Amino acid sequence: MATSYWFMFFLLSVLSLFASSTCNSIPYVGSNELKFWKENVVNEMPQALVSKLSPMNMIDSKYYTSLVSKKAFSFDAQSCLLADIFCTSETNAQTSKLPNQAKVYPSKIPNQAKVYTTKIPNQAKVYASKLPNQAKVYPSKIPNQAKVYTTKIPNQAKVYASKLPNQAKVYPSKIPNQTKVYTSKIFATSHSNSHHLGEVSFFRVSTLKPGNTVHLDNLVNPFPHRSFLPSQIASKISINSNHLQHLFPQTFTSPFTKDTTKTTILNCNAPTLKGEVKTCAKSLEEMIEFSKTTLKQNHLISLTTDSIQGSGQKLKIEKFHKINSQKSVSCHEIFLPFATYFCHLLSSTNIYAVELVDLNTNAHVNTAMVVCHMDTSSWPADHPVFKKLNFSPGKGEVCHWMSQADLVWVGDDAHA
Repeated sequence: MATSYWFMFFLLSVLSLFASSTCNSIPYVGSNELKFWKENVVNEMPQALVSKLSPMNMIDSKYYTSLVSKKAFSFDAQSCLLADIFCTSETNAQTSKLPNQAKVYPSKIPNQAKVYTTKIPNQAKVYASKLPNQAKVYPSKIPNQAKVYTTKIPNQAKVYASKLPNQAKVYPSKIPNQTKVYTSKIFATSHSNSHHLGEVSFFRVSTLKPGNTVHLDNLVNPFPHRSFLPSQIASKISINSNHLQHLFPQTFTSPFTKDTTKTTILNCNAPTLKGEVKTCAKSLEEMIEFSKTTLKQNHLISLTTDSIQGSGQKLKIEKFHKINSQKSVSCHEIFLPFATYFCHLLSSTNIYAVELVDLNTNAHVNTAMVVCHMDTSSWPADHPVFKKLNFSPGKGEVCHWMSQADLVWVGDDAHA
């Protein structure tokens, strides 16, 4: 009897140590993404991007990269949850029913450990029926051994778990109609056929004067939450209907996500404008590398609107200043099942940081970024912005707000 008791105690101790050491040794993709940012970008990563860091570990990343490369794989509910991407509302609704760790770290217990944990509970029941009461405390802890992997995760990884409860609230049954407006703003300068202005505020640079009242766009990101895919996986994905429909079949079963995805495909593959350099970046690393190459800079500064405060309200301009940079790359979030950005450089673009205050109290509300396209000569003549601002292509500039989900990249030699 004593031998059996000490054997169980020894086995549990070994399993606990094995679980702890294994978990702490597995690197996470999000940690690598954050490291890549710090190596290439001077300032801190905006919170909107921190929330999109991949929760996958390197083992899972390598495994799914192999599957995607074979072109015989489609993301299902489990793989979508593992990667923290948006497949369908039904898939993502499951997130709210899972423990926090399970949302981010499913299938991460090594197979060897799973063998131990699946066999030990049955053995424990036999011992428990024969051992004194004080000995039964050990078997009662055995099922918890599997949880060691999720509770003893490095601090960096715990950031991802802490944000998850809110994510479950983000997934709507349908993407809001605001998405249509947001998309039309993103591609205001492209050859897109969807030039619906909606509530988007386009204005002249002369509007930027201290004391002027302005309407701030709704800065809330209309898209459901999606994390970045690991760059190794994202690089294997082509932005065309056939490949995306094969990889993410669920996305094409909902009329709205299907239409929004097709709009993304259309604009990502549209011809470039005169003087434009563009890409649809499928990973954080690709977005940074494109910006560095396009700007011919080794290190970057990222600029973004501070928050969503004041969205949809009339506010007063307290002051503003121009960002002194000869060139800039603007990146706007677009809809695919995983985090993706439409990035482009346009000639003759000015960037402004605008301090906004409450109309009545003069209390600070937000610091918002404004992009002004100074050369509109290559814009489509039928773009409704020309009717709204009462001029024709090439006869004036067009400015618009940047949301918190948007980024402007400049070289580290730029001066605010």
